Amino acid sequence: MDRKEDDPELQVAKTGISSSKVVAKIFSKQRPEGHWEEPWSPYHPKYKSTYWQVMILAQLGMDKSDQRVRKACEHILQLQLDSGGFPSSTTEGALREYQGLRKKGKKTPSPSEWAASTVLEHQYSCLTGNIAAALIRMGYAYDPRVLKALEWLVRIQNKDGGWLCPYWRAHIKDTHGCFYGTICPMEAFSEAPRGILTREMEHAAERGAEFLLMHRLFKADHHNFQVINKSWLKLSFPWFYGYNILRGLDVLTKLGYVDDERLGDAVQVLLQKRRPDGTWILEGAPTGRMHANIETVGKPSKWITLNALRVLKRLHLDSSFATSSESS
Repeated sequence: MDRKEDDPELQVAKTGISSSKVVAKIFSKQRPEGHWEEPWSPYHPKYKSTYWQVMILAQLGMDKSDQRVRKACEHILQLQLDSGGFPSSTTEGALREYQGLRKKGKKTPSPSEWAASTVLEHQYSCLTGNIAAALIRMGYAYDPRVLKALEWLVRIQNKDGGWLCPYWRAHIKDTHGCFYGTICPMEAFSEAPRGILTREMEHAAERGAEFLLMHRLFKADHHNFQVINKSWLKLSFPWFYGYNILRGLDVLTKLGYVDDERLGDAVQVLLQKRRPDGTWILEGAPTGRMHANIETVGKPSKWITLNALRVLKRLHLDSSFATSSESS
């Protein structure tokens, strides 16, 4: 709506975020040290441990001006590896898992060797992209540790312009970029102020954009452009490691891709999902698995609607155009 930062109504809305029911419930589960659940397990349990809360809070509009946010961010920044990536498993967590395997009688190498291998293997491109994007949103854009994460993402980019989890054994033989692994680093680059991006980062973002665009955001670039995964057409919130066309459109339009005709198929799907009252439905969320449910699946969603309208605005598609496009 092009409100200025000092707009009174905007200031009231921003102030109200931290005391909102959802955010208050999330913080009620935070430990005094800044983490959620166990400090040595930032990824598990999914949607309830520390990484996930930082992602959610960043998407809900919280930033490091709040002491609780700073504590959480500093906690996860301590987990960053020297390479720049963020692992799903800490050394302590890996050693606990090692002991469990030993009790089951499974053959394993030495504890230190096994832990180091596990931490390295579970250094995901999607996780690092999500954490970098969250930290940038929360006010850490110029922090050297965030820049280090972005540099790591550049180094591990796949040959086709997408991203894979570089050390994960499940992907070790894969050659085609993963949409989940790609959208998260791309979101980090799209959130970053242009002034902090090196030429290498800009080039990585350009290659990633081409990877998404060559697939029309959701179609196979071979096989007559058939839909790759129908679940990608479902609009979800919050955004984690998953992919959907709205997230793809949001990232690409933030990066300035607004005139490429290859966006058209995804835009038409988005417009067709718009309800007569101008809203969009929440079609997916990990309901019951987060500390607090944000919205109800199957009901009109403020967050989906907001993100969709942001995309349409960047594409210069005003309400009248959107309505006529839907009817046609």
